Amino acid sequence: MDVLANYVTYQTYWRIEKAVADDPTYEAPKARRAIARFVSLHPSNLAQKAEIIVEHFRTHTATKISRQAKAMVVTSSRLHAVRYKQAIDAYIAKKGYVDLSALVAFSGRVIDEHDLSYSEAAMNGFPESQTVECFATSDYQVLIVAEKFQTGFDQPLLHTMYVDKVLVAGLNAVQTLSRLNRIHPNKADTFVLDFRNETEEILKAFEPYYGRTVAPPTNPNLLFDTRRRLDDFDVLRPDEVEAAVALLLAGDTKSHGRVYAALDPAVERFAALIEEDRLGFKDALDKFVRTYSFLSQVVTFGDSKLERDYTYCRALASLLRDAATVERLDLGTEVELTHLKTEMTFEGSLSLDADAGEVKTIFGEGRGRQTDPQLEHLSEIVDELNERFGLNLDERDQLLFDQFEETWAADPDVVDQARSNTLENFRLVFDHRFLDTVVSRMDENEAIFKRILDDEEFRQVLMDLYAGRVYRRARRAE
Repeated sequence: MDVLANYVTYQTYWRIEKAVADDPTYEAPKARRAIARFVSLHPSNLAQKAEIIVEHFRTHTATKISRQAKAMVVTSSRLHAVRYKQAIDAYIAKKGYVDLSALVAFSGRVIDEHDLSYSEAAMNGFPESQTVECFATSDYQVLIVAEKFQTGFDQPLLHTMYVDKVLVAGLNAVQTLSRLNRIHPNKADTFVLDFRNETEEILKAFEPYYGRTVAPPTNPNLLFDTRRRLDDFDVLRPDEVEAAVALLLAGDTKSHGRVYAALDPAVERFAALIEEDRLGFKDALDKFVRTYSFLSQVVTFGDSKLERDYTYCRALASLLRDAATVERLDLGTEVELTHLKTEMTFEGSLSLDADAGEVKTIFGEGRGRQTDPQLEHLSEIVDELNERFGLNLDERDQLLFDQFEETWAADPDVVDQARSNTLENFRLVFDHRFLDTVVSRMDENEAIFKRILDDEEFRQVLMDLYAGRVYRRARRAE
């Protein structure tokens, strides 16, 4: 099935402020990643997205495939998967819905900032080995995943995907979204709601796989080169690799604790490395896992040690992915989220019709550019992020619009129109009321009203926002 036929993107706009009196300096790229992670895990952000996901599923997806349709929520980390499960469960409980239940899927255990431990089995209430089987039943409709089930997962009832993860690599985007393409006698279409990716990037990822695909040859020796690079860091030990792989291949869910114990020595040696070597080892480890995963599908290797090392390195990479390395900078106590809005930015079809495409293969090893860290004051980083992602409204503007909303919500004529019409028809009435209110109160804040009247894009954003808010309030009050 064409998984790009029905595609919607959302953009999250947010604003932050310093929450500390001093103005410390940080390496700007790391600070930006830390702040973005802080916002992505913020309860308000997850609560907004949980509401969008649950309401969309109940309104649209639940009626698909003879009311058997299921959905997947793709998250960017195991901690995000845990928080999403909590946010979705909390919203379902708050609304009293009894027709929707969610499962979560991630490997190992997640320790949050309060030292609380979470596992897939504990959060779902049954062993990890039963997740796929239980999701196939009518008891569960939504599966929240972190890495697991993004490839190879075969569930024909999967109709909708909610993506809150940057699918940076082209093949990653194709493999993830293609979980929806399994056919079913009653399945007429699919749907993707994407919080993180631009439509242009998704199109670019899929384009090489439409029509005739031409791939340049790959040098198998690259795999041996990437494996040898790991030995430069003295993290892997042959005896530990053999012991851990034996446990991994046993397939016994009770051996998870022993697997982690077998990986612990390597994790400790990794942690003892200097910062530059830790980054270098993770880069080499990820490179080897990706390269083997790709080449093993097209080349037969006679060396069984490569398969053994790949099995071990894949488990180690998964364990290190969420480790507290130098890349994980926590600024949660130094900034606070003051404004947040999630809105639709695209709705339509991304379907492609290409005659031929080219898949870029792996040509060589190499590393990313090594540059000197760029130091900036926290206030400068905050200002830059607000300029890129925020609407730059101050507290006075925010209060003013809240007053407007209360005025509209208390107007009997506006409420009657909302209750008697669809949102599209209500907009025809509300747009006039919006401008009338703006003009009547121009003296209260001349600058913001001038921008509303002169800036059509800004005015449209505000009218869309408050039309929806007033409409929903009126409907809830019926």
